[in-house]
Amino acid sequence: MQGDIEAWWHSKTAAYLLRQERIALGEMLPTLFGYYLVQSGCWGEAGALLEASTIRSKIIVGACGAAGSAVNGDPSYLPFAADSLDVVLLPHTLERVEEPEQALREAERVLHGEGHVLILGFHPFGPWGLGRYFGTRRPWGGRFLSLWRLKIWLRVLGFEVVEVRQLLFRPPWKSPGMLLRSAFLDRLRWRVSAGAYMVVARKRVFSMTPLRPLRTRPQSAFSGVVKPTTRSMG
Repeated sequence: MQGDIEAWWHSKTAAYLLRQERIALGEMLPTLFGYYLVQSGCWGEAGALLEASTIRSKIIVGACGAAGSAVNGDPSYLPFAADSLDVVLLPHTLERVEEPEQALREAERVLHGEGHVLILGFHPFGPWGLGRYFGTRRPWGGRFLSLWRLKIWLRVLGFEVVEVRQLLFRPPWKSPGMLLRSAFLDRLRWRVSAGAYMVVARKRVFSMTPLRPLRTRPQSAFSGVVKPTTRSMG
């Protein structure tokens, strides 16, 4: 199975997949700044997804073969201190771990306030996601999250969704000719034909403002008593 997947990464279909996701990340990553960027989970060629970022320290968690920048670890239990990272990238990671909620919770834990998480995922019922029902062993044969469910998880964890982009408008044709002839779908960008998405969310900071007691004007002890009026004696 592993050998089949490794061979697939050299196919035209895989090249299209990675090219489209790198384009989307190439437009977003340069707008995110900080000191530390972590890719949680391997996907494609090591380090290729992070090339557009201007952040100097880039770390990949997983056995991705990136010498000098990879850290062996589990995306569900990241080896970083809380509130220490600026950007976390989850490239289809939530689809391939046993506990996707825990992996997302770990991303929230290690991000500092106003830090960003970027999530790449396949639509469960898109043209790529439906492949899992046909016994395929391709990399998209995981347990996919719908955008609706992912947004709920992000909101519960205190994230604000900044942007959602639809990706992969061509079906995962095995034939290079069919993949080329369906290039017009990338220009049409129909939501119904999108096979994947990219979600960008910001970790919100909730500040606590102490409540001050309301100051009221002191009232006279006789404020509720009707004052007598002076009547002249005729």
